[in-house]
Amino acid sequence: MSEILERWRKGDGLPGVLVIDAHTHIGEWPHGENFQTSEEAAVEAEKFMDAYGVDAACVLAGGYMANGADYRMGNDWLLDCVRRAPDRLIPFIHINPNDSQEGVLRELDRMWDHGARCIKLLNAYQAYPGDGPNLMALYEFAQRHRMLVHNHQWSETEIRTISAQFPELIMIRAHGGATRLSHEIPNVYDNIWSLHRMGTVERGIQEYGPEKILFGSDAFMNDISVGIGMVVYADIPDDHKRAVLGLNVARLLSYAGALPDSLAGRLA
Repeated sequence: MSEILERWRKGDGLPGVLVIDAHTHIGEWPHGENFQTSEEAAVEAEKFMDAYGVDAACVLAGGYMANGADYRMGNDWLLDCVRRAPDRLIPFIHINPNDSQEGVLRELDRMWDHGARCIKLLNAYQAYPGDGPNLMALYEFAQRHRMLVHNHQWSETEIRTISAQFPELIMIRAHGGATRLSHEIPNVYDNIWSLHRMGTVERGIQEYGPEKILFGSDAFMNDISVGIGMVVYADIPDDHKRAVLGLNVARLLSYAGALPDSLAGRLA
């Protein structure tokens, strides 16, 4: 019997387990509007995380992804949320690749100066190819600055092209599952949030190992439990659950300089 599962079923939460949600959204969102102000967002996000034993969350600002929206305002709003809960909220900034390349790089420079060390892309919603020139320039910037790049969707062809050209770029697939692709390519990681069939996560981890798999819930549109449940109830050893629930993404965040100091001592 899994001790993690047993304690979860008893309502004890996840004591002694480092838990970092690697995939969340905060603020107004087209299909799940939530927190209206940065103050409300930080306070309520912490309440949700506390309820499920989540130590920190990787967060993207809400509805600033749309073509025509000012994504810089979204990044500013995100930073304001993070300033209110710096030990709990880890900013993943956003750009729109349909902007000029100069505009994209200027925003990356600006946000780097503000301390942001991670990027979340939604280019599939913006009708821009994952290997288009403006994103290739972004990947070069991210690799040079050791930034993590988390994307809603890359095609396999795009992943192979990008990872070959930027072998030190950490690429995280937001809805990847637990797949052969991340097992084959050293700098590619999978976030497990998706509507998987039962057993998908277990089979992927049992076949490829847990090292490249990251827990995520797509909160705060979803309840955090939908992501935790896939890991806690999986028929895998507890050390694998610990890796997926937090240790794997903590190591990536540490590499990028984005792991909160309060969590650094729990990496061992």
